[in-house]
Amino acid sequence: EMQRSLVGSEMCIRDRVIMVIDILSPVGGRCGGIENVIRAWTKNLPRELYDVRVIHMSSGIKYLEGYDRAYAFDACEEVDINARLTHFTRNYAGFINLYGKPDICVAVNWPAMCVVADAVKRLLKLDFRIVSWVHSSIDEYEQSGFGSVREMLMADAHICISRSNERRIKELCPDAVTYYVGNPVNMQEFIEKPIDNNTLCYVGRLQDVKRVDVILEALYRARHKWKFKIVGSGESEDELKEIAAYLKQQDQVQFLGWKDSPWEYCKDASALVCASEYEGFMLTGAEALSMGMTVISTPVDGVIDYVRHGENGYFFKNEDAIGLAHLLDEIYEGKVKLCDRIDCRKSVEMYNIDNYFDNIKRILEDMR
Repeated sequence: EMQRSLVGSEMCIRDRVIMVIDILSPVGGRCGGIENVIRAWTKNLPRELYDVRVIHMSSGIKYLEGYDRAYAFDACEEVDINARLTHFTRNYAGFINLYGKPDICVAVNWPAMCVVADAVKRLLKLDFRIVSWVHSSIDEYEQSGFGSVREMLMADAHICISRSNERRIKELCPDAVTYYVGNPVNMQEFIEKPIDNNTLCYVGRLQDVKRVDVILEALYRARHKWKFKIVGSGESEDELKEIAAYLKQQDQVQFLGWKDSPWEYCKDASALVCASEYEGFMLTGAEALSMGMTVISTPVDGVIDYVRHGENGYFFKNEDAIGLAHLLDEIYEGKVKLCDRIDCRKSVEMYNIDNYFDNIKRILEDMR
């Protein structure tokens, strides 16, 4: 059973669209980084040149509300990964039989989705290109049982959001066709100087792997009291509120919840602080830099591609609340300087929307 986003009448666009692109996802869309990027593809690739069809293997197309080429199947109840992939294969084959084949299938998230795309291509005896587009660390997906580089090699080429993922592919297959693109950054309003130099912020999902608890501990351990704004929601929210209450941080820490325009609430912040165990690209870090903020983060994949220690941000070790507290004290006391705000913005200009989609269009033309 498939849901479909319908706005207005069915479009007959085959005659005028140069390239049909399927974005094939194993899960439903939520609110987050990957969904923001997919939405950007639907808005920034000209419809007279590209027919972008977004296909989720479980419900979740609300984030594309108003876009008439979004589709979602009912969730698969199978637990076994091979059974799920077989189910996805049937779904995608049925979709193509109904709506026609793509020119390019972009297999999103799980590396194993490249196997699904390849299986459909062989089953239906069709000719289309497959591109992998993994939105987190390949190693994390492998550890979770969702495929590895070996499954990704079913693809003809690979869009990489981190240099680390690109290296992992090249280590196994030196001849693989890879394109490092990062993620598109909505350049935010540049704030020349924040009103309050003693405010920090965090923007993003509140989940265990983000380790916001480490930041709260560091704030507790620091000799100086920073204000801390948390913009976001998620399954760890209640637990984090309990931690903040236990540490008596009610006057220091603000939980602002999910906001459609999070940076409007962070204009007075000097720095974005993140303590993630892993990231794909960490779009919020790049957006913070575009405002002129220093980024203070663990040295995880993706982030290390655009943050340079001492130039536009600072790194602290994973789970090192003591080290983060020490760094915050040194910044507060002026022993360590916040980074130059203009330099911070310049450091992510290569990822701005126009540059990113110029790059994507070149890649798609290469794949023709």
